[in-house]
Amino acid sequence: MIVKCVDCPTMFDPRPSGRGPARKRCPEHRDLRKKELARARDALLRAEEWGVPAELVFASDVFERDRWICHICNQVIPPELRTVRELGGKYEPLAPVVDHEKPLSKGGTHTLDNCRAAHWSCNARKYNAEQYSPPAVEADKPVADLESVEASIPSLASTAPKTTTRGRPRLNAGQCAVEECIRPAKTARLCQPHYYRQKTFGDPLKQVCGCGCGELVRVAPSHKGLFYVPGHGVQTNVTSPAEKLRAGVALRPVSEHGRERHGLTDDCQIWTGPKSPQGYGRAYIAVPGQKRKGKSVQTHRLAYALVHGEESVLGLTVDHLCVVPLCCNPNHLEAVTIAENLRRAGEMVRACPAGHPYDEDNTYYGLDEHRRCHQCNTDRYHLEVHGHSFVPDPTNQSSKRRRCLVCRELSESKPAFCPAGHEYTAENKALDSKGKRVCLRCRLSRTHLPQYGHEFVPDPDNPSPKRRRCLTCRENAPAVTHCVNGHEFTEATTKYRSNGQRNCVICRLNAKHVPKHNHEYVIDLDNPTTQRRCLTCRFAKESVPQFCPAGHEFSPDNTYYKDGGRNCRECGRNRDHWNRHGHEFVRDPASEPTGKRVCLTCKERRSRAEPTI
Repeated sequence: MIVKCVDCPTMFDPRPSGRGPARKRCPEHRDLRKKELARARDALLRAEEWGVPAELVFASDVFERDRWICHICNQVIPPELRTVRELGGKYEPLAPVVDHEKPLSKGGTHTLDNCRAAHWSCNARKYNAEQYSPPAVEADKPVADLESVEASIPSLASTAPKTTTRGRPRLNAGQCAVEECIRPAKTARLCQPHYYRQKTFGDPLKQVCGCGCGELVRVAPSHKGLFYVPGHGVQTNVTSPAEKLRAGVALRPVSEHGRERHGLTDDCQIWTGPKSPQGYGRAYIAVPGQKRKGKSVQTHRLAYALVHGEESVLGLTVDHLCVVPLCCNPNHLEAVTIAENLRRAGEMVRACPAGHPYDEDNTYYGLDEHRRCHQCNTDRYHLEVHGHSFVPDPTNQSSKRRRCLVCRELSESKPAFCPAGHEYTAENKALDSKGKRVCLRCRLSRTHLPQYGHEFVPDPDNPSPKRRRCLTCRENAPAVTHCVNGHEFTEATTKYRSNGQRNCVICRLNAKHVPKHNHEYVIDLDNPTTQRRCLTCRFAKESVPQFCPAGHEFSPDNTYYKDGGRNCRECGRNRDHWNRHGHEFVRDPASEPTGKRVCLTCKERRSRAEPTI
């Protein structure tokens, strides 16, 4: 399906990959729309920082609404500059920008009503003033004179008020907005230290005490580095490693592996503090009387060293017998070599990287005494010999002999014949318990030939998919046109069972119909419904007048069938007429010749309601 772009007459495929929602724009305008959306979101975030009402405003909507005319100087924006600005790009002096008629610093909103199209230079001259009159443009000087506009840009700093967007005085556009700070601005018009304090503590002039107590301290604008609260200059009260370790653990029952493999009975002591990317607990141990001279250690090594001494872990790795990385219980730890630790970790792996289990039939050991997977080795051999990876065949009936699905499909794509010359087709092929292909015609002929004197030939017109029928036997057998009771086998009186046996429908219906009605069942071929109907019963019923519960006779014109049931047209018409007009339908005899049914009561009401002249 090809559609038209909403921004240009280009025809394109809205779903080139066949998945995902349909696209409305061609690839070129879709990229421009993404850039425009990024620009709109950037402006929305800046407006939300001011705390004013804001909405998502697209620059193209503003430019098209203002017809690409600057609302400050009333000059047209040059057509060659009417493009979507990329974030981080450079502005041209006459490039289009979105200007807030009432600046955000003065309480203006970031909405479509407060946004106007303007030149970059006009917007810069206006700055954050609510009322601004642009300098007069000489009559003989063109509007799009870029050299004159660029020459006027350096004078913007002298004409604009020397205040920040936050209302604080500043020296120049590249200086930090904090008073008495002479460092250059990096992010959000703040220098790097002040921006970090504003983001972390909510105030650019506050920072946390350097001793680690967490108390906020107000510092001078020019201060950079650590600052200590009076009396906090020396670190004296330091928690011992044992107390810190004891306060940061929680009990949890030992794992099943530790109980069965190593006989562990006591609970695991789980570290609840910080942890490393590998999943092990980590704690910072400070040094008394010194600042920032501590070290970060693993909690399980610290717990083992506190019990057995620091020499017990030198050159060794501490293994978790309970297989819980955050456990700090010394009874669940053991200092072993790295080789022993890796060997124990290998025993925990019960399957190869491909997911095949390491059992007795699928495991063997190489020359390096490492486990190998028989399944992966078979797949590697299949790739080298056949040129493709081994794909298990889900239809393989053999549990011992594995079969590749790709190889089977490749062999089936070429005609194959059994030793007797019969082609292996989908109907003439079966698999034995070993997964070997077997010819069905040869199997059936093995018993059919001694009994009937000819080979078995499958009947293509056999209606039973389960029971096979020989074509030669069917052609040589005498034609049976009637059942045992003398009923003729026709299309309406014949039905086949799942095993291919032909049954008489009339005999089955007579089993219940004869004892009940004392006559045989005669199928009514003119029955308008899908439910079977006896022709003898229908004639007997039609010979006696039948009436509905409302007293209307079931005549051919007044009867219709639905879901095998007989219904009265008059009752249906009265029910609909009563819901619409509040009275039953009374047929007008005068309308019979025309063939149009008219209600006599409605006709009399209309005649009384017509005005007389």
